Amino acid sequence: MKFSIVILFFISIHGLGQIKFEGYTSYFNIKTNIPDSVTWVITKEHLQGHKSTRVNKFHSSEGRQNLKRDYHNSGYDQGHNSPYDDNYYSDKVEFECFDYVNMFPQLHILNGGVWEKLEDHCRKLAIQYGECKVKTSWEGIDKKIGIDSVLVPVYCIKEIWFNGTYERYKMPNKDTVKLHDFTYYKF
Repeated sequence: MKFSIVILFFISIHGLGQIKFEGYTSYFNIKTNIPDSVTWVITKEHLQGHKSTRVNKFHSSEGRQNLKRDYHNSGYDQGHNSPYDDNYYSDKVEFECFDYVNMFPQLHILNGGVWEKLEDHCRKLAIQYGECKVKTSWEGIDKKIGIDSVLVPVYCIKEIWFNGTYERYKMPNKDTVKLHDFTYYKF
């Protein structure tokens, strides 16, 4: 009982909440309106199975605030942490990946460029080794967008584990990210 009270106190003080969906787990922070991190596992079986039709229905569930207006005309993509291409193995999982607890603002040059290439790399590893465990997070505050003050990260981070190997990538959420391939950001 005491342990539960301590956890609830920590969540209320820090604004963190674990939100578990079938395809991923988000550690959403209500103070920043973005997840502190999102974790999931890509499997070869999921990638080679059913493929749902992408519907792009961004939404908020369970009474959480809908942040669509914050992204509108902000210059930032609704950057998936756990991307559609890792979540199309069922219609339910695909729908859940479009929840705002799985997004943070990313410039399109990052989201549709170098970050997307890193996502492809993770899927290739999952096919080669059977699975790839992934965690996204962020570092630094650039600014906030919209009336709900959605935090824009300075750096977007992706950690991956596969076949006993660990890799970590840290990419700037800036136009300069296009100057290098994703492998440049590995450390």
